[in-house]
Amino acid sequence: MKLLKSVLDDCAHLLFLDLEGTQFGHETIAIGAVLCDCDESYRPLGKPAFFKCFIKAKTQLGPVVTAMTGITDEILEKEGITFEEAMDKLNAFLGDRSTKLKVLTYGDQDAHMLSCSYRLADAPTPFLKSFVNYLIRSNVDIGTFFSRYIRGKKNEMVSLTHMREFFNLPPSGDAHDPLVDATDLYHIFQAFSSDKSLVKDSYKRLLKNSNIIPQPIKSLVVQLVDGKTLSPEDMDKVLDIYFE
Repeated sequence: MKLLKSVLDDCAHLLFLDLEGTQFGHETIAIGAVLCDCDESYRPLGKPAFFKCFIKAKTQLGPVVTAMTGITDEILEKEGITFEEAMDKLNAFLGDRSTKLKVLTYGDQDAHMLSCSYRLADAPTPFLKSFVNYLIRSNVDIGTFFSRYIRGKKNEMVSLTHMREFFNLPPSGDAHDPLVDATDLYHIFQAFSSDKSLVKDSYKRLLKNSNIIPQPIKSLVVQLVDGKTLSPEDMDKVLDIYFE
């Protein structure tokens, strides 16, 4: 889809990334990622690769995070690694796909959590600084991009779950598991980049309900979306009334 070029440029690889963080410190405690190649139209190619790890937290986990994610202090103590070890493993997971790569997230909170974890790291190494900066520079908030064309009934940005339901996709597992959410985002992107019909219909509804389009033009858009055939003379009539 040509529209994607404005945010993905000439990338050849896509990393769908989802992080979970502590309730108050926003420190990364879990990473889920899906890596794939893409064609020149940004459609995912081949079989994707999957990555998941837990990270020991320096700040309090928080009861809300535990209730939402099922992640506990015991899980982090048993399975967690340091943030730098996690970044090292993620870097190894990328391998030679780290060039011409875009890191896709649903929202901007994931980049914020990476920054928070870096600031809390003990004596951060040059590698850690370089790799975290690389991930943030390569990050594209694809959720905000989707919201240009797909929004809720009240014109609001929809959640990842509602976006998945919009494309009639089954869940990949339990929500708020970072690998499940990253996998859902991969499937949503795959649908968005491959099936124009749902997106086009949603965009027409968005145009019809928009309060941003100038009123005389909006009246024409509404008529077009409703199936009416218009002529240049119809536009002149609308503008004549507008400028009375």
